[in-house]
Amino acid sequence: MRLHRRSFMGLMLAMSTTPRAFAQSDDSLAYFRRAKINWRQAEGQPLALGMNKHPFTESLLPLIPEFKELTGINLDYLILPENEYFTRLAADLSQKQGEFSVIMTGPMRNWQYVTPGWIDELDPFLKDPKLTDPAWYKLDDFIPGLLSANRWSGKIGAGVGEGPLYSIPVMAEGYILHYRKDIFDQYNIKVPTTIDEMAEAARLVKKHAGIAGIVARGTPNVAALATGYISGLKSYTGGEWSEIDSNMRANLHDPQAVKYTETYIDMIRESGPPNWANLQWYDAMESFAAGQAGMLGDADIFAATFEDPKRSKVAGKVGYALIPGGSGGKTIAGLWTWALGINKAAKNKTAAWLFIQWATSQRTLLRATLNYRNLNPTRTSVTTDPRVKEMIGSWGGGSYVETTKKNFETARIAWVPQPERTRLRDIRARAHHAIYFKRMSAADALKKASADLDRVLKDAGIRP
Repeated sequence: MRLHRRSFMGLMLAMSTTPRAFAQSDDSLAYFRRAKINWRQAEGQPLALGMNKHPFTESLLPLIPEFKELTGINLDYLILPENEYFTRLAADLSQKQGEFSVIMTGPMRNWQYVTPGWIDELDPFLKDPKLTDPAWYKLDDFIPGLLSANRWSGKIGAGVGEGPLYSIPVMAEGYILHYRKDIFDQYNIKVPTTIDEMAEAARLVKKHAGIAGIVARGTPNVAALATGYISGLKSYTGGEWSEIDSNMRANLHDPQAVKYTETYIDMIRESGPPNWANLQWYDAMESFAAGQAGMLGDADIFAATFEDPKRSKVAGKVGYALIPGGSGGKTIAGLWTWALGINKAAKNKTAAWLFIQWATSQRTLLRATLNYRNLNPTRTSVTTDPRVKEMIGSWGGGSYVETTKKNFETARIAWVPQPERTRLRDIRARAHHAIYFKRMSAADALKKASADLDRVLKDAGIRP
């Protein structure tokens, strides 16, 4: 089986044979062989990875030849854009085909996969001395909050951080405001601390600089809501609002949510790019990097692109700030960790776990961060490594480190745990399109979205 889908990252496969990728091979293999396990116990077995198009994937591919040399496992991978990836993955998991043994997932996606039994618990692999040397692997080196976010008891509406571990985090992202500091300084534009100030800043950037005042994800599906928008809404309501209330009834039409959404979408319509409705995350990121927008409220990890002169026209011109808060000035951003898990239907689970253990080891994650900018690290030892601190310390004149540190003090999983979260966000994203294209008012669109979600929750047996 040959699954390579090269497209946007064809160069990365070529990079895997460069001297840089192999420069530390001997040292790295010696490091891995200190683990008291047999890395070649699955030698010759095939192993297929399902991977999302993402900077983590980009950082991992150049290192894969090391894994093949270490284990003798025959590894293939398929890389797809996010929407296509999750559609393909859901089909594989639900049909129990086992096409992908190792999958890219994360806390909120796990809620969808755990209830029907589509992914494996990882605790048995961690406790098996034939598969894991705990003294070498150092599970306690992972930042506690990021690891616990990938645990779930399976209890609807609660249980995050409890119960089995379903995936190992490979990177973490919080959501901050990236803005063109040079433009803001030139035209004396205030860095916004509220949604109204953000809308005004977007208007002024468009007026004076002649570019979109703001760019954002806009596709009518789950990915468009998970970052800057939901972080802003949580902050606007002081963290009090949730999309589902304590009785598991939809709360999308809450008056505060309606007001924030109306202001947000008006801002996008009036000051954003005309193709907002078709933008995925990488489109928004690349637009900002090309100097085509004044602000982007999204993943902090995009700074690795913005600060790279080879990939960005705005390197050295970007400032970083917290997502604008509510009347109390408090920012409560969302939190996400990309993580690696194992397909319940996988036929070669030993090989799958060996890959996850290698990919999430201290050495691999450090190299992925230093050489290929996999941010933000999930291991304390990587986060505190002096070389990592030096690499990011100058970004935004120091504002990146300061902002992300402050942001992670209050960032948290932004959604109520339940298996229909993906359908919830699809429903809400379609409502946003109805508002943007003026087919419905914000109040009517979100009221309808709440009714649609209530039907989904009832059909799924989540609420009476």
